[in-house]
Amino acid sequence: MHTAILYNDKGKSLGKKYYSYRKVSVLPNTVDINGSEYYKLALGDDYNEAYIKASNIDGTKRTLKRNAYVYATSKRRADYTVLIKGRIITTYGGSYKFRNGKRYYQVAGNRNQQTLR
Repeated sequence: MHTAILYNDKGKSLGKKYYSYRKVSVLPNTVDINGSEYYKLALGDDYNEAYIKASNIDGTKRTLKRNAYVYATSKRRADYTVLIKGRIITTYGGSYKFRNGKRYYQVAGNRNQQTLR
């Protein structure tokens, strides 16, 4: 879901990005590199021996520690449904900050990225 960095078989960055919301072709099994799970890309000669972190594709299941809302942008809520504390949700990629300094996770998205606050 996030823009992902491509890695080699040693876990070092290749300096190339794989942009979000593009279809990605990967081999079905994950590979463990330095304690992290990766998928091997099944593309062409351009991305030979390239890997992408599995958390960017599969997501990570997290339990909410407090009630939360889903935001469409940094200031506008996607809707006013409250996600109740204790609910398990799937987040994609790592956390990131908006201008206000708070941490957010991406929970879904297409044209409008949706983030959890």
